[in-house]
Amino acid sequence: MKHYTFCFCHIKVKQIEESLRIKELLRARLSDEEYRTNVSTEIAEAYELYADVLMQMHEQRPGQGLQEQAFLATERARARSLLDLLNEARANLRSDVDPALLKQEVSLQQKLNSLTPRPNDPRKEQLLETNKQAINATLDELQKARAQIRQANPRFAELTEPQPPSVPAIQTQLLDADTILLAYALGETRSFLWAITPDSIKSYQLPARDEITAATRRVYELLTMRQQPGKSEKDFQAADAAWQQAAGTLQQMLLGQVASQLGTKRLLIVAPEVLQYLPFGTLPSSAEFRVSGFGFRGQSKKSQSAKRETQTPKPLIVDHEIISLPSVSVMMLLRQELQHRQPAAKTVAVLADPVFDANDPRVKHKMLALAKVETKNMTAVATPLARSLRSFDDRSGMARLLLSRDEAEAISAAVPVADRFKALDFQASRANAMSQALSQYRIVHFATHGLLNAEHPELSGLVFSLVDEQGKPQDGFLQLHEIYNLKLPADLVVLSACQTGLGKNIRGEGMIGLTRGFMYAGATRVVASLWRVDDYATSVLMKKFYRGMLQEKLPAAAALRKAQIEMWQQKQWQAPFYWGAVVLQGEWQ
Repeated sequence: MKHYTFCFCHIKVKQIEESLRIKELLRARLSDEEYRTNVSTEIAEAYELYADVLMQMHEQRPGQGLQEQAFLATERARARSLLDLLNEARANLRSDVDPALLKQEVSLQQKLNSLTPRPNDPRKEQLLETNKQAINATLDELQKARAQIRQANPRFAELTEPQPPSVPAIQTQLLDADTILLAYALGETRSFLWAITPDSIKSYQLPARDEITAATRRVYELLTMRQQPGKSEKDFQAADAAWQQAAGTLQQMLLGQVASQLGTKRLLIVAPEVLQYLPFGTLPSSAEFRVSGFGFRGQSKKSQSAKRETQTPKPLIVDHEIISLPSVSVMMLLRQELQHRQPAAKTVAVLADPVFDANDPRVKHKMLALAKVETKNMTAVATPLARSLRSFDDRSGMARLLLSRDEAEAISAAVPVADRFKALDFQASRANAMSQALSQYRIVHFATHGLLNAEHPELSGLVFSLVDEQGKPQDGFLQLHEIYNLKLPADLVVLSACQTGLGKNIRGEGMIGLTRGFMYAGATRVVASLWRVDDYATSVLMKKFYRGMLQEKLPAAAALRKAQIEMWQQKQWQAPFYWGAVVLQGEWQ
């Protein structure tokens, strides 16, 4: 019976492989972004089935390389569009293209910017409703123009679907004795985890997508309770207690079976779908924490209860340096590129504390003062940008980030004047953020507000000074579609703003957001946030982070981990909400 089942699975694998071959050929020849996305979703679903069947075969006949094939199948389906974009960027598809096409692209970008209201415009609700159809139409035209640019360059046809690296290549080129790769794949009936070290690969079956999704969302909601308006300290304490239980359950779900392999190793985590919203470093450490009875080992229930009242469980970040990767293939490509890149000549560029409002005391000559942003009526607005703008507190609007200035001053003070660029106040402008001069710096730090547009991620962005020194309105919104056009080959881009690590998740595409945009622009590492961060806590965290990098000469990943541990050790900042949002994606060395 087992032999019959194995043969049936083998036939099914061959059928799926042929179907995938045809779909891959179709996708490779498509230039229209919308069609490519639709086909990518279909391909992702096919790869999910393909991996599941391969794992069925592995369970019947282990040791035949089938779990390796299943892992590579999921890897081929990960972050597909990002990998395509990175390959296209390296091929420089905009060279040798009719200047008229490039001019059309620029014109459409300018049109899109003109249709998008400034975040502090008091007429934004009316403008968003009026311009909704025009914004969607312009986005469609822009995608078509970019498709024409790709097709017009003969090198586009030469780009083939990038193949994932082999497991031995990953083991020798990416991993070391102190590093383990944890790659997740979610499925309709069951999910999988592959744990890969330099000399082994092991696979584990996990619950279905819906169960993992529900548990992850619960943890995220409790973790971010402090960003919700109108909550009391009692609400926060209740949420913290509930979070500990929920986080312990999720930790066992995601890491329980592999806990014995982790030790104190660096964890490279490839997480799809809802897991991209989860800061793994905040989960309780498997070495100290267990769900059964929710107790601490070696303690009575009474002492356990007392400890829970005074201390949160030791988080995973204490025992592990944790790196998020969009996919192994993307990481291998970034590392390959880094080997051939000359380091930038200067150290750090910082843009912080922009001026959002003509009523700001820094404005020298107040002309027509702009009304402060009011968001309490925004809940009735259904437009995409309005949903992004609703992320701001009703009472403060787009409030000045006073502590971002302190943050910028501390970072700059650690670097010689000749090796730094500091843009504060009105100089923290969109023009300076887009300046090619930033390409001279190894680290580029943006401390400002971020806007997330989950429905149309290309309209997400960073907000810089919205008025000039006389209080006159100016365009200060740097949108994702513009970030893609930047030339920013930085070793590290730090987005010290709210929700900059989020975006729109598309099956077969990954997370479409600001992190992806800056990687496309050339950044090897991006530090971003997974929720609306606390201004004061973020300032403290960033100072510690930069002290680790600039003074103690630690790699970015190690410096971030050290800063987060120091925050957790302080009672004031112990709750993961204050330090857990900040994550590093990309190269860790």
